[in-house]
Amino acid sequence: MVIEDSESGVAYSLPEGWEEFASEDLIEAFTSSASVTTETGSASVFAFSGEGMTDEEMSMSTSIIAGENSEYFYHYAEDRQILISEPIEVDGQEAYRFTWQVSKADDEPMYGHIVHILTDDNRSVFLMGIVQPDDDALRTEIDAAISSVSLL
Repeated sequence: MVIEDSESGVAYSLPEGWEEFASEDLIEAFTSSASVTTETGSASVFAFSGEGMTDEEMSMSTSIIAGENSEYFYHYAEDRQILISEPIEVDGQEAYRFTWQVSKADDEPMYGHIVHILTDDNRSVFLMGIVQPDDDALRTEIDAAISSVSLL
């Protein structure tokens, strides 16, 4: 299934078995979302957009947004590991990829993956995925969905 999010201006592919959320079920900040639940955990993707910025600001803002969303979805994390933090390109546009894992002593860890794209019309577009608890199979699905992002 391919999600075409005209509000954020991105499209992304989802693995088989995923379900898209209806727009009225989304948190106001998100423009599209989908999820899957398995015996080992759940995974979700979220698209959203924001104000444009310079490419020099991208890595810091992507890290901050990852941290804010970690706190929202995984309260009071005690440890945060950055797994990937690198500039990339999406459809010829400057972008930034950031993956991380948060954990705390009394809970399973959460995995996150976000791509931040700077658009020609001076916007920032984000596609973020989380896996809770972290699971290799669901992590692979999230990574594939986030890596499939393209601009509309």
